[in-house]
Amino acid sequence: MKKQRYLVFLFVYFLFFSCKVSNETLSKIKPVDGKPAEEQVENSESLESILTKKTTLIKKVVFYKETKLNKSVKEYNLEYISNKNLPMVLFVVKVDLNDKGIQIKPLTPNGSIGFGMQTIPDMVKSNLFDGYQTIAALNSDYFDMSTGEPRGITIVNGIPLKAKTTATRSYFGITKTGNPIIGNMKTFPNEQNMIMHAMGGFQRLVQEGKPVAQTDAAIHPRTAVAFNNNKEVFFLIVDGRSPDYSNGLTLDELAEIFHALGVREAVNLDGGGSTTYVALNQSNIAVKNRPSGGSLRKVANGWAIVSKTK
Repeated sequence: MKKQRYLVFLFVYFLFFSCKVSNETLSKIKPVDGKPAEEQVENSESLESILTKKTTLIKKVVFYKETKLNKSVKEYNLEYISNKNLPMVLFVVKVDLNDKGIQIKPLTPNGSIGFGMQTIPDMVKSNLFDGYQTIAALNSDYFDMSTGEPRGITIVNGIPLKAKTTATRSYFGITKTGNPIIGNMKTFPNEQNMIMHAMGGFQRLVQEGKPVAQTDAAIHPRTAVAFNNNKEVFFLIVDGRSPDYSNGLTLDELAEIFHALGVREAVNLDGGGSTTYVALNQSNIAVKNRPSGGSLRKVANGWAIVSKTK
């Protein structure tokens, strides 16, 4: 009998001690941006869970997959039935720029500084970055479909290829210190000297952490980009114009997704038939989305996510 009591005592003591250690360990987690440890743990939930809980878009998830393209680059593939009872397919690519071995670089037709048009897979082949391998890429700016001239600004390796555009245009870029940046023609004069790479976008979706209300309610395939306060960049690729596969999103719905992901700034890029997303599959670049035109469109430029190889 005494032996049984002793074993019960040991069990209770062990249970108490384990809980105490867990709480003490949690309390020692250093907050990021002032957030308590409990909130940081909660924020590790899946993208599927975040978008289901924090947006009004999803009625039922049909398919969800997370793929590590690199230790600091993750692809999320989500297929769902919307609250409008429409099928939807999207990809999110999260890039952690705190990793010095990861960079985001511009793609231009044939790797040149002139304007033209080329498909994203062909741009990946013709834009070689010494010491780096492209692990994912996507289209960027709107453009003149007869000449290939981008609608927005274009800066490659600190050199402006196009430095003027209309006041309504925005841009996404990378500064010379490796930070993501989103601006417009009002901010550009003060930001130009700090930019290493930049390419144009159009509508601002999130600004200073708040969704920007949109007047255009059209539904299209979409390409968009955003970043948060932790130096993480989110590329969003949405298929559309295929009623039995994926219908597309409005600009407000794009903003709703980015806001749910906690981004600080977001901008819409060229979509429609231009929307293209490719990723490294073993040793080959494979097209991951379904371009709405049935084939790959030649576009003006794009963004490559590259990993250091040396």
